[in-house]
Formats: sequence, structure tokens, C-alpha cells
Amino acid sequence: MTYSGQAQLEKDLANLRHAAEANGVAPEDVFVPASPGRNVGRNEYYATTEEFQLAVVEAMRVEYQAIIDAGFLLQLDDPAIASLWGQDRDLPLAERRKNAQKTVELTNHALRGLPEEQIRYHCCYGINHGPRVYDEPLTDYLPVMLQIHAGAYSFESANPRHAWSYHAFEDVKLPEGKAIIPGCVSHAINIVEHPLFIADLIENYARLVGRENVIAGGDCGFSSQATYTPEVHPTVVWAKLAALTEGSRMASERLWARRGEPVGAA
Repeated sequence: MTYSGQAQLEKDLANLRHAAEANGVAPEDVFVPASPGRNVGRNEYYATTEEFQLAVVEAMRVEYQAIIDAGFLLQLDDPAIASLWGQDRDLPLAERRKNAQKTVELTNHALRGLPEEQIRYHCCYGINHGPRVYDEPLTDYLPVMLQIHAGAYSFESANPRHAWSYHAFEDVKLPEGKAIIPGCVSHAINIVEHPLFIADLIENYARLVGRENVIAGGDCGFSSQATYTPEVHPTVVWAKLAALTEGSRMASERLWARRGEPVGAA
């Protein structure tokens, strides 16, 4: 198992850098998503699944290093922590968390030696736009997710099924120097979130983890499958992003300006 496609990767990163610089955006303000890899493909050559997964994450490390060397943020897009617990649903929580440690160990092995401040870890509940009745709550997997060697953690929160997730930080302390990126607009519904809802959501997290440690984001990518007909129409996407901008501005004013301080960035 080896990584191929270095030339295409270098071309993609060069094009992204050019686009960022043309719009006055510094590379360190741009994130590039990448797969954790371990759940991709089928083992036909290795003696064990563990050996196969280790080989895959070693190969993907080439991509991680290239993204970071290009000056961008690396974002691992990984639904495993949140969405792959279903097969263990009947097990006690402590046992499920223990099983999830395999994900943590493999991911941290792939990230070893890479600067945490350039790494974001994104988890979601996958591409399913269905009822979402059996989603694992953030309270269950947060202690496991925070063991990933990343500087920031991105997760679904605007989805009505998870808008209460800030309560997870009432019992779990965010490690020093880390940030969270709660989703404040959902990729799974066409309703455009109100800026006041977004501001309230940001404030709920800021109250628990500190205002400097919250970045407003999206639940997931709006075109969560490689398709020309995304689930959420682009016109709705832009309206959601406009609401996200306004809600973040409102939250920043509430959290900074009302105390007579310079406005920070939510």
C-alpha cells in the first residue's frame, strides 16, 4: 500500500494557493479536507485488518504532510467517531469508548510529528439526510474525540437533532490551547438558519469553553456526495453562509463589544 497521485496533489494545492492569494486570503486561513483513509478499500493482501489499516494511514500521511508543507490547515474529515458506533449500540458506553480507541490510535499514528495548530478534526454523522434517530450524542464520543492530536475539533450542532450538544462541555473540559468549531448551519436541511439562532448557539459554547476558543462553522459540506445535484441548492447555501456571517458578527458583538472591549472573531 503506497500513496500515488503526488503530481495531482501538488497541482491542486498550487491552484488553491493561487486562488487564495488572488483574493487576499493567507494560506494559513484555508483548510484542505483529507480522508483518514483507514475505512477505505478492502484488505486482500495483509494478514490482519489492523496491518491493512496501518498501511493505509501511513500512505495517507503523504497527503497530510503535503497539505501542511503548503502552508494550509489540514482537516481530517472523519465520520467514524460519531457515526460508526451503531454496530456497538447495545454495548455499555465504557466499552464503546474503548473500542473507539482504535480509531484514535490509528489517527494519531498518522498525525505523529505534525503541528497540531495546523490540524482540524471534523466529525459528522455521514451523508444520510434521513430521520437521524440513532445518531450518537456528542456527550458519548466527546471524551474520545478530544484525544485526537488536533488543534481544533469540528462537529455537527446546527442539525436540530444536535442543537443541544453544547451541554457536553458542562461535564468535559476543553483542553488548554484547543478550539472547537460547532456547526451553526446544517448541510442536511434547506431551511436557512436565523442569525439569532446562530448567535445564541455560538454564545452557548463560548460560555462553557471560552469565547476565544469558538469558531463558527458548518455541520458538514453542503455537497456531501460527488454529484452535480447537491442536496442543498447553491442559492440556499449562499443564504446559509450569509446567515452564518451575520450570526457570527452578532455573537462577537455580544461577547466582546458589550463589555467595552475590541470585537474578537467568533
